[in-house]
This record gives sequence, C-alpha cells and structure tokens, in this order.
Amino acid sequence: MHPSGAEKLSALRKKIERIQEGSLTGAPEVPVALGVAAVDGALPWGGLKRGGLHEIGGTGGAGFGFLAALLKRAAGERGRILWCQHGRWLREIGLPYGPGLAAFGLAAGQFLFVRAEKDPDALWAMEEGLRMGGLAAVVGDGVAADFTATRRLQLAAETTATPAFMLSPGGSGAEPRRGGMSAEPLSAALTRWRVRPRPGGAMRWQLELRRCRGGAPGNWDIEWDEQALRFRLAEALGGRAAAG
Repeated sequence: MHPSGAEKLSALRKKIERIQEGSLTGAPEVPVALGVAAVDGALPWGGLKRGGLHEIGGTGGAGFGFLAALLKRAAGERGRILWCQHGRWLREIGLPYGPGLAAFGLAAGQFLFVRAEKDPDALWAMEEGLRMGGLAAVVGDGVAADFTATRRLQLAAETTATPAFMLSPGGSGAEPRRGGMSAEPLSAALTRWRVRPRPGGAMRWQLELRRCRGGAPGNWDIEWDEQALRFRLAEALGGRAAAG
C-alpha cells in the first residue's frame, strides 16, 4: 500500500526532528551576506535577513543559480536544506541537478526534498520546517502563495531565524493587467529579487532588487566565483571584477 498524505507528513516531521537534534541553538542571528559590499550595504540587515522570507524570480536558469549561491552562503559545508517542490514543476524540470549544485559548493546530501501535488501541502511543509528549526534554509520551488501564506512563512522564519526562499522560475511573479501593465502579487516577503542572465558566462547575472522592506530598490551586475565560492561584482567584459 502507498503511504497516505498524513503518513508522509509525519515522516517529514520526524526527519526534521532528527536534523534539529544535531543543530546548535541560541546562536545570534546573523544575515546571509552576499559578501559584496555594494549589495549588502543596500540591505537594512547587512545582507539577507536570516529570519525572513525572500522571493526570487528569474529567467533562463538565472534565478536558480542565484538561489543556489545564496544557499551556499546560508548553509556552509553541512547545513541542511529543505527543498519543497510542486509536483507539476518536478515533472517538467526534475530535481535540482547534482553536478549543478556542486558548482556552487553544495552537496546533494545537504538536501531534503519534498514533492507536493498541491500548493497548500507544499506551503505546510515549508512552514513546518521553518517552525521546527535546525535547518539552514527552506525553499519553495514553483509553489504559489498568496499574501496570507507568505505572512505565515515570514512569521515562521522569524521564529527560528531560518531563511525561507520562494523560487519563481517564470520571472518576477508579476500578473498581467489591463493596458499591458503588470502588478506584482501582494506578499509579506522582506525582499523580492529578479535575476536575468548576463553576457559573459553562465554564472553572471543582472540582479534587481525590486522590493525591500525598510530599503530601496537597486540593480547590480554580479557573478559567482566557482573557485572561491563567493559573489563579486561583474565588470565589463575584459575588465576587473571587484570583490566586496
């Protein structure tokens, strides 16, 4: 017999509890810094607030690349990451590619993958992971969330100082309106990013901070140094790359 939904959720809870048992508690909250002064300095927390929800939209795999690099900054060598993916998106693109993760210094063993056929189930798994603590980060991949759902995730992230990321592969998450204009859906996320590929390499991106609570929008061209495993500003082709 196939396990029921309740049995699957119970198994997930037990896995998170085992991770939690081996985690440190009581550590002060520090931001997930990109390590680039221009970007970190534009954020009120000196980086991405660890106890917060952050939304990332991207095209051409750029959003995934930026997220993977952020996860490396958040998780380090051994931090565990809960990755919740909607079933329809899983069937379309599959799970994150192991060698691709390795390019960002991440090991497949750091991930706990959850597939959900309904958005509410994926959001439930994300919230449970955030509230229980012991995880380096929680990701929602291709999961739709309204304002109420993002508010719950934001509050859960604050509870345990665990960063939550919502990945929207279709772009910024904007919805069309009459007259050709677009409106971004309401969200309680602390930051909202849009990432586009930049000429000169697969790990070069145009990074746009579209919304930041307590901060202002901004734009930067950045790249990921695969050898040093860090971000840096991307200068014109043939120019120098400035590290933060």
